[in-house]
Amino acid sequence: MRWPSLLVARGGRVRLRGVRTFKSTLAAVTAYVVALPLSDNPRPVLAPLTALLVVQLTLYETVRRGLMRVVSVVLGVLFAAALSTVVPLTWWSLGLAVAVSLVIGRLFRLGDDIAEVPISAMLILAVGGSDIAVEGRIVETVIGAVVGVVVGAAVAPPLYVRPASDAVQDVARAAAEVMRRIATEVRSEYSPDQADSWLAAARGLGRDILRADRVLATAETSLRYNPRAISRPHAATSLRSGLDAVERAVVSLRGVCRVLADLVKGDGEETVYGPDVRAALSDLLADVADAVESYGSLVGSEVVGPGPEDERLRAALAAAWADRHRLAGLLRHQDRLARDEWQLHGQLTSQIDQLLRDVDSEARAELRRTWPAPAPVVARLSRRRGR
Repeated sequence: MRWPSLLVARGGRVRLRGVRTFKSTLAAVTAYVVALPLSDNPRPVLAPLTALLVVQLTLYETVRRGLMRVVSVVLGVLFAAALSTVVPLTWWSLGLAVAVSLVIGRLFRLGDDIAEVPISAMLILAVGGSDIAVEGRIVETVIGAVVGVVVGAAVAPPLYVRPASDAVQDVARAAAEVMRRIATEVRSEYSPDQADSWLAAARGLGRDILRADRVLATAETSLRYNPRAISRPHAATSLRSGLDAVERAVVSLRGVCRVLADLVKGDGEETVYGPDVRAALSDLLADVADAVESYGSLVGSEVVGPGPEDERLRAALAAAWADRHRLAGLLRHQDRLARDEWQLHGQLTSQIDQLLRDVDSEARAELRRTWPAPAPVVARLSRRRGR
């Protein structure tokens, strides 16, 4: 039998496994100990049960789940206590309690905790609306929720900034790989099948964007209410704007692939670019790939690195714009302007221009100036760690 390791290395970092298990266990035990002197129940298991259910992946979800659970229990208990004074527990009163409780839960938009309203109501009806049962259930629920939130905040509240940063960089690298493949294959005569495969690969990047968006959504949630997020006040904005920029670049890349596919399927005299244009286009796409990949690295350095890595991106963009002007000069040749493909030539350069603007370094630097600065104390601590 192989025992799982408690330590896991990811991207040069070492993480301790089982932190969430430890937090859930600690919250349950603490809630039970706290509830013992405060509850009339000699075995207040509802408190640790609530604490166990409250502790979630992120601190924001923990706070939200704790609040929703307390509201659910209070609503169910109060409704059942009022109902028990009017009718005894019978099959029809039980059905009435469940139906009305579910309606109340939906009115309060309790989501996943909606079932707690009828559950609490049924438990109170079972004991005839006893004041001790009503008070005990509310007290134990509040204790469990409060303990769960406190433990969630005190014991290593997780930040998922680095996984989100890695996801954005992965999308940028995947897009760059597609561009480099096109840059390599476009140097020679390419077929319609090749052009279709480029377009399919560019469209496939949408799946990578969706995966990155899910990881980023988790990171954004982990930053809310998290005291560890004070040192990264701009992390969510940086990652979201970075992913949006890469997504726009991918849309522009699909436009480039569509133009190249249309060119090879055209009926004009020149259905595929000549060697000079293909060489210029190949160089351009290779440099654009470097720019997109550098942009992904820049976004990562803004939130988890020592600082923005602008120089590499500026160099790649300068080379790409130089290649773009060279390509435009070749496409403006009189022979090509006289043929039917001149509209496609314009679409190609337009899509490439848009792609380069999507990952512009100056626009990114201007955006950074609008982000909030970390608190002075946190900034000083960060500088000391850097030394």
